[in-house]
Amino acid sequence: MRLVSWVLTLAVIQFSIAQAGFASDGAAQPVRLGALLAEALAGNPELLAAHKRLEAAQARVPLAKALPAPRIGVEIEEIPKGTVKLNQATIMYQLIQSLPFPGKLSARHRVAVKEAQVAAMAFKQVEWDITTQLKATYYELFLLDREREILEEQLAWLRQAAGTARSRYATGAGSQAQLLRLQSEELETANELAVFAQRREAMGAHLNHLLNRVAHHPVGAPEPMTLQPLPFSPDELVAAAQERQPELLMFRFSAERAEAGWRLAKRELLPDLETMAELRDPAMGPIGPWDLTLAIALPFWFWTKWRYGLKMALYDKESAQAAYQAVRNEITKRIHEHWHEAQAAYGTVKLCQDALIGQSRQAVASSLAAYHGGRGSFGELLEALRALAERKRTYYQHLVAFEQHVVMLEEASGLTLRAAHGAPTTGGTP
Repeated sequence: MRLVSWVLTLAVIQFSIAQAGFASDGAAQPVRLGALLAEALAGNPELLAAHKRLEAAQARVPLAKALPAPRIGVEIEEIPKGTVKLNQATIMYQLIQSLPFPGKLSARHRVAVKEAQVAAMAFKQVEWDITTQLKATYYELFLLDREREILEEQLAWLRQAAGTARSRYATGAGSQAQLLRLQSEELETANELAVFAQRREAMGAHLNHLLNRVAHHPVGAPEPMTLQPLPFSPDELVAAAQERQPELLMFRFSAERAEAGWRLAKRELLPDLETMAELRDPAMGPIGPWDLTLAIALPFWFWTKWRYGLKMALYDKESAQAAYQAVRNEITKRIHEHWHEAQAAYGTVKLCQDALIGQSRQAVASSLAAYHGGRGSFGELLEALRALAERKRTYYQHLVAFEQHVVMLEEASGLTLRAAHGAPTTGGTP
């Protein structure tokens, strides 16, 4: 019966700690990851800058198809010798238009289109980077709050044990060494709580930076999380990345842009046509005599200029193709690494959740009851308290590590692996 009463006492203590932990978050309300993501994607200045770069690249696409600007000129002929009597000279009005060789404008347009696609993927990559940073920071906040709760629970148990130690020391049944050790443990735990409070403030400032808020804006407690298995295999994620991953697509479009640039460089060797229409003195009538001139712009300096431009375009193409293959390999490696790391963390969380934490709770309840009854040692109680705290800490650390690996898999594959709101489903704590 004594053991049962102590178990009930522990349950009351845990409920009080949970209530105190909720109140200690301040006036800030609990925050949902989905709401934070929406706020970041709407107001992050880095994302806004990337979007403007995309718009600029898209605006350059129509310009690539346009003909060179026409030129209008005046030619004055037969000025009387020794004079500047322009009214006695022949005046001709010119309209000059350069016509690129067929295929050049379309090649320039393809280059501009690929540049716009690269800018679009760069924008999507910035979006993924911000999303990844925000999720990782959110989960770090969750972990810091759970660490604080563990320390608060441990502190409550230590204070209760210290009260018993004082009573036993006053009656001569306990030693001063045990009392002093308990008081030292209590002080160290309280100091750790203060350290975690400062670390949470720093993490909150980082979150506010991503949200474009002031650094000291209050950040509420993240929602509880429950374990969810990965929905895809590594091969499925790699296949998805080929079509969806922004960084990989950016390098692919860069390779295609370099290919288009190489083809354009070859077309630059072809001659352009230049036309000029001249209207003679309008005094002879609205449609007076006129001249038509046709000229060809020859790449005369091919061996000293255009040849090296063609070589440069070829090297750019080969470099971009190699870079694309390197990024493909890197993405595949990242997916396999994070998938297997996530599976390892998942197994540890399951073990702690299904067995280890429950057993540690029973050990603490038993040791605390024995210590209060004078049958157990102080060392056994302290060891049981530390084992429970460590296993709960392991549970939360691996739960957060699992979710952070999922976030990295999302970025590496271009897939959203969690619910539409961006966070795992809510649930209780072990």
